[in-house]
Amino acid sequence: MRLIRLSANHQTFKTVNFNRTGITIIVGSKTKDSKSVTYNGVGKSLIAEIIHFCLGSNKNKEFEKKIPNWIFSLEIETSTNLHKISRNTSNQAVVLLDEQEIKLASLNQWLEQHCFFIPRGVPGLSFRSLVPKFIRRGLKQYSDPRETGDYSEYDSLIRNALLLGIDVHLIALKSKIRDEINALQTLRKNFKTDPLIREFYSGGKDSDIHLSHLERKISELEKNRDEFIVAEDYYDIQQEADSLSESAEKIKNNIFILRSAIVNIDGSIKEQPDLSVERIKNLYNELLQQFKPEALKRLDEVSEFHKKLLENRISRLSQEKIRILGDLESEEKSLKSKQTDLDSKLQLLGKTRALDQYTAIVNQIADLTTQLQKLKDYNSLSIELSNKEANLELQMSEEIIKTNNYLEETKDEREGNFEVFKEYANRFYPNSPAGITLHNNEGKKNKIRFNFDVRIENDSSDGINEARIFCYDMTLLSLQENHRINFIFHDSRLYSNMDVRQRAELFRIASETTRRNDLQYIATLNPDQISGMSEDFTPEEYKSLIQDNIVLELKDDSPESKLLGIQVDMHYDR
Repeated sequence: MRLIRLSANHQTFKTVNFNRTGITIIVGSKTKDSKSVTYNGVGKSLIAEIIHFCLGSNKNKEFEKKIPNWIFSLEIETSTNLHKISRNTSNQAVVLLDEQEIKLASLNQWLEQHCFFIPRGVPGLSFRSLVPKFIRRGLKQYSDPRETGDYSEYDSLIRNALLLGIDVHLIALKSKIRDEINALQTLRKNFKTDPLIREFYSGGKDSDIHLSHLERKISELEKNRDEFIVAEDYYDIQQEADSLSESAEKIKNNIFILRSAIVNIDGSIKEQPDLSVERIKNLYNELLQQFKPEALKRLDEVSEFHKKLLENRISRLSQEKIRILGDLESEEKSLKSKQTDLDSKLQLLGKTRALDQYTAIVNQIADLTTQLQKLKDYNSLSIELSNKEANLELQMSEEIIKTNNYLEETKDEREGNFEVFKEYANRFYPNSPAGITLHNNEGKKNKIRFNFDVRIENDSSDGINEARIFCYDMTLLSLQENHRINFIFHDSRLYSNMDVRQRAELFRIASETTRRNDLQYIATLNPDQISGMSEDFTPEEYKSLIQDNIVLELKDDSPESKLLGIQVDMHYDR
């Protein structure tokens, strides 16, 4: 895929026509009267953002908010045909591909099929994840040649590996194995957080002993359950028994009172007067001469009266005793009857139990069975997970050997690819060691298959990091490993720290490489980055490499001279 033309539905937009082969330069200038101290704001970096927008990037909220209903169109050339992609800032989920409306996901799938050869089943690879390797966006993507907005070290490694012709399956497999091991370890850890398992381990219990104890306890309860006789009216019987017991106690109290009354009556019947008339006469014989005959007669009458009174009292007490004996007999019969009923109730209660008691036993069995099963499951799962983890660790070791063999078998081909980078770097720093390194990462605790680096060992030189990025990007473009991208787009920030000689050499390399291989090198430059190079070029070189390839000049003298042709401030740079 190469870039042909970038346009918009607003006439104020400065259309960009890219040279089909070789160098394309967009210049951002500032006027002498401008108060700005930089070249920012004219739209050079915005071009890269708009290209990404047309190539299916995520929703751009700044575009939607600041420039609604703008339609940007990017014309591209694939291996077979010219195509046009259009996208509206106010309806970003839908795009037009050759005037046919499709969803954003379909566009990315179409672009992936036309631009990259991605093996199936390898995570982390897609059109959107790979295309930033050819059109970097934002300051962060100009800090390290390997990094272009990747989410993880794995993502960075596998994307660079694909474009360098390195086996990505080795990378994906180690990551997959490590993820599976981590998942198993997490599962085992989470299983131990179960309350039963946590208590089991915190108490230092032995699983086999605990299992045996639970099995014995469950067996005892099951036997008790099987012998259990449920009385549906258990609590009614219990209530009746309580009532009978209460009545029996009352009867016993009445019997005690009645028997006490009989004893008192018997005592009263046996009582006799302590002094008879004769004894009184003898005691007071010396006083007889003092009594008159009438007085003596009176004493006889009184004695006779008391005798009858006593007989009447005995008769009354005897009748009362007979009545109480009747009551006592009745109460004793009633007590015997109630006691018989109470014994019957208690005997029934002793043989049977309530339904909720039965339910309690059943629930206890279920609870203990659950505990037992958890322990059994844990023991079984622990063994299974342990075996799986051991097999994965073994597979991890086997992959180390497999990777070592791969590196040895593909050494010549790989070094041939890496040599391209060395040749580019040598043009900048002929006396400095440079190269791409790839070593087997034998660590089993990480997901990274290879230790991968891009180096130019001359840290004291200005612009060395920018040179690394340029050489690496040109290496990926030149190799054409697993892709059909025919362009590199670099923003002016790449050239800021380079000295004039380095910039001049960069454009020589870019021109030679792109014209020899029918590729594109697109650059945005500031005038001061251009002017100094004239002394390092012959007049013919300067004209053919720089002047003839300037396709657009953006200025800051007025909004109309900027890319959009209007004044708008957007924070799209990441």
